[in-house]
Amino acid sequence: MLLNYGIEECRFLKPVYPGSTCHPERSEGQVKFTCREKLDREKRPKTEDSPKGADVARGIVKWLVDVVDETGETVALATILTMVKKLDQN
Repeated sequence: MLLNYGIEECRFLKPVYPGSTCHPERSEGQVKFTCREKLDREKRPKTEDSPKGADVARGIVKWLVDVVDETGETVALATILTMVKKLDQN
């Protein structure tokens, strides 16, 4: 992953109160990530004034994030975007 690109949408489906458990390492509450979409980005040619890393082949991955509380109910849904470096740099 190169960077977090942003949050496209986020909705809380039920209230989350102080003390609620939504930790991925615990069995009673967790955050689930599912790949929703992959967007290709063109590799830009390197020029003298190109910023560092401009010639790296990359893409955007949209993730569906499902936040589950200690009761097993979904409390929030979001779509986050990350920029990733492609394995094949050709």
